[in-house]
Amino acid sequence: MDKVNRWGRSLALMLALALALALALGAGQAVAKPDPRQVVEEVTDEVLRVLEEHGEEIAGDPVALYDKLAPVVEPHIDYDRIGARILGPHWRDADEQTRERFVTEFQRSLLRTYASSMEDYQGVDVRILGSRQRDGGVQGGMEVGSGDSRARILYRLEEREDAWKLVDVTAEGVSMIHNYREDFRSRLRDRDLETVIEEMAQRNREIGFE
Repeated sequence: MDKVNRWGRSLALMLALALALALALGAGQAVAKPDPRQVVEEVTDEVLRVLEEHGEEIAGDPVALYDKLAPVVEPHIDYDRIGARILGPHWRDADEQTRERFVTEFQRSLLRTYASSMEDYQGVDVRILGSRQRDGGVQGGMEVGSGDSRARILYRLEEREDAWKLVDVTAEGVSMIHNYREDFRSRLRDRDLETVIEEMAQRNREIGFE
């Protein structure tokens, strides 16, 4: 189940980002937005095609994954919202430069984590569960499985200036925000935010980020 959950989070993040992009592009057109379920199904096929064609290139290589995805997906993630929810008072007390540094290194760390799971996609199937309006945003779901092991994945999008942006991904009832909030709360018990950011930056440099 751990493998399914890890891969499920990876795929859910990629699909949610692509869905956010599709909805954002659709919002600027004088046509009806596509049904979210249809979009997710189409994006699932596209993501699996990309993994099939470039799997060896990006498997375990977060820099390659970052280079391919960042220009497309990063504008459609609300990293400020995510950072504020993860860091709480540390975010509120930080200046703009510190927030920008945190976002940069967190982006790289996040993709580093998900890149390590992308090589496990073989044999995993996806079942799209649909989406609904909830608490001022859109919540969508999917099931990711291999054999008898299945994980339910939820993603949440919120509207920002006429664009849908990803703010959270939840696997088996545990959200990405909650996981990272607890992680950074532990790191910040005896260190300041600048030190924690530099530690992230160092780990990212060790695997090839400049």
